[in-house]
Amino acid sequence: MGEARNAGVLRKVEKRYGGFEVQDLEGDRIGSVDATYINEDNQREYIAVSGGLSAMIPGTSGSNLIPVDICTVDNNRSIIEVSTQKDAVKNSPSLKGTSNLTPEYEAQVRSYYGV
Repeated sequence: MGEARNAGVLRKVEKRYGGFEVQDLEGDRIGSVDATYINEDNQREYIAVSGGLSAMIPGTSGSNLIPVDICTVDNNRSIIEVSTQKDAVKNSPSLKGTSNLTPEYEAQVRSYYGV
């Protein structure tokens, strides 16, 4: 009766989009894909991005999770374009070194990006 539901937990997908560069809608580099996650219940995908932002801003750590719904993936060039500004990604909810991707965290990310 008191069991927690495991619905909506995100699972890491090995090597999907690994090494892809991530750019904003103006072509500015945001970083590179650290990992890809998928919600097994609804098949929504997310990319965790770090590199450019973490390296450039003192005191920041972790990756920023971005819904693939707001991205355009160019497999030929290994580039993912996010349909928002670089600063919007920088200010998005950060993973901050945790791999505990709860349904609440997923809802927070989706709400932030308006999807």
